[in-house]
Amino acid sequence: MSDLHESVGAIHVHTAYSDSSGRMPYVIECARKAGLDYVITGDHNTVAARHDGWEGHHDGVLLVIGVEITSRLGHALALGIDQCERRTAAHPDEYLPEIERAGGTAFIAHPERSSRRTLWLTRQFWPDLKTDCYAGVEIWSYMHDWLEWARPWHPIAGIRTPEAGITGPSPVVLRDWDQVALRRHVSGIGALDAHELRLPIHQFRWSLLKILPLEYTLRTVRTHTLTPEMTGDAAADIAAITDALVAGRCFTAYDLIGDGTGTRFSARRDGEVVVMGEKTPAGGEWEFVASVPLAAEIVLLRDSEVVAEADGTELIHRDARPGVYRIEARLDGRPWVFTNHIYVR
Repeated sequence: MSDLHESVGAIHVHTAYSDSSGRMPYVIECARKAGLDYVITGDHNTVAARHDGWEGHHDGVLLVIGVEITSRLGHALALGIDQCERRTAAHPDEYLPEIERAGGTAFIAHPERSSRRTLWLTRQFWPDLKTDCYAGVEIWSYMHDWLEWARPWHPIAGIRTPEAGITGPSPVVLRDWDQVALRRHVSGIGALDAHELRLPIHQFRWSLLKILPLEYTLRTVRTHTLTPEMTGDAAADIAAITDALVAGRCFTAYDLIGDGTGTRFSARRDGEVVVMGEKTPAGGEWEFVASVPLAAEIVLLRDSEVVAEADGTELIHRDARPGVYRIEARLDGRPWVFTNHIYVR
C-alpha cells in the first residue's frame, strides 16, 4: 500500500437541494475548513446538483454528487447515476438492480434498527435482500447514532455537546455485515447523513441556532480511502475514490476524538501481502498486522468473534483459519476505527 495515497472524506451529506440548509458554496467551505479531501453528497431523490455542474474539484475539495434513494422499504446511497426517479414504495430488490443497470454503484444507507420507531424507518430488509446489486453498507451513520441518544428531555446537551451520546456502529449492523461478507465481498463505509438544521427558519442563511452544524459534523465520522494520488482530473479522481469504496480499500474513523490517518491492516505470508478489501485462498498460516496512529485498544475479529487483542499502536496475530477478518479500535474506551475485511476463503 506504500504507493497509495490516503484521502479523507465525508459521505452522505445533504444540501439545500433537498432537506438541509447548506448551499453548495457553504458545503465546500465547511469541507475545506474541516480538512477534507472529498465530500459525497446524498440529497433525496435528486441529482440536480450534478446537472448544475457542481461535481468536481472546488478549492481543494473533490465534490461527488450522489443521491439517496428514499423508499419506505429501505434507503440506499447511489453514485454515478444521472437520473433519479422518486421510488417511495419500491423494494430495494427492485431499485438496486436498476441502479446497477444504469451504471451506478449503491450502498445500503443507515441500516440501523432503531429502538424508537417514530424517528426513522425500521422496516429495513438488509441483510436479507434477494439481490446482490449493492457494493457495500453504511456501517456507521453519525446522525442516526446521535438520534438514538437525543431524547426529548435533554435537547440542550444534544445540541451543545452532540458527541456525548455517540456510541459507535450498531453491533447488529456489524454482525450482519460480517455474515454477508462470509458469502460475498461487501465493503463497509462510514457515513454522516448530515442535515444541518437552522432555527428559527430552516431555509434562511442566518440563524439563531444550528443543530448539528455542518462544519462540526464533517469532523466526526469520516471514511479514509487508499487510492493513487489525485490527478486533478475530476472524472478520474471520482472513479478512483469510488473504486476504493467498492473494493473496501478504506476504513472508517471517528476523527473528532483522534485523527485515524495512517491506520493500516494487512496479512502477510511468504512474501505475499494482502490488504483490507482483498481476498486470498485459505491454506497455511497468515500473519495479520494492524497499526493505528494513536495508542488504543485494538481487536482483531474473525467472523464477528474476537481472536486477538492488543493495547498500543500495533497488533500482530498469526492464524491459519479461513474467515473474514477485520480490525476495531477504541480510543480511551470510545469507538474509533473500523477497517474493512480481509477475506481468507
